[in-house]
Amino acid sequence: MGAAADCEAISAGFLGQPVNTLTTIAFLLAGIWTLFRRPERGWVGVGLIATGFGSFLFHGPMPPGSEWAHDVSLAWLILLIAATETRWEALSRLPALAVLGLAFWWLPVIADPVAVALTAVAVISLLTRDRSFSTWAPLALLTFVGILGRLGSTQGPWCDPDSVLQTHGLWHIGAAVAVAWWATAAPSAHSSTSL
Repeated sequence: MGAAADCEAISAGFLGQPVNTLTTIAFLLAGIWTLFRRPERGWVGVGLIATGFGSFLFHGPMPPGSEWAHDVSLAWLILLIAATETRWEALSRLPALAVLGLAFWWLPVIADPVAVALTAVAVISLLTRDRSFSTWAPLALLTFVGILGRLGSTQGPWCDPDSVLQTHGLWHIGAAVAVAWWATAAPSAHSSTSL
């Protein structure tokens, strides 16, 4: 089903789904912000940027392989978040990207279930390490925009394919803000202060 599951009508041209395409820029900006504000969490910034590019390709020009790029980059970002400041952090970087890339290439049907499982692991991992406002508030924002995104999906009650207000686009912006918020505000395991 691809991008059609995200409600917005697909038109011919470079911006197949204009709203959903343009809102992916939020991931790029959030990634750059994270790289500059918290260099020690730079891999999360790189993951945000990769997710922005993958999502832009998927919703915009839609070349062959764009759904794969979208799915791999999003799952990788989630894994990077889950493993930040854990003993698995180094493995979550390029080795994990390679494994996810190969797995989703051979079995694309596992992309969504893997992303859901990784999300659960990430939430548990984050809340186990820190329950401060700078962790749970971004998670609450992410939950809120996730619900909005589902309500406005193609089968959802709020879907209007021709509207300029696309809930999947709101999810892009909210998710990018939530990840950058957590990455730049949540205390480091290596610091003794809590925000």
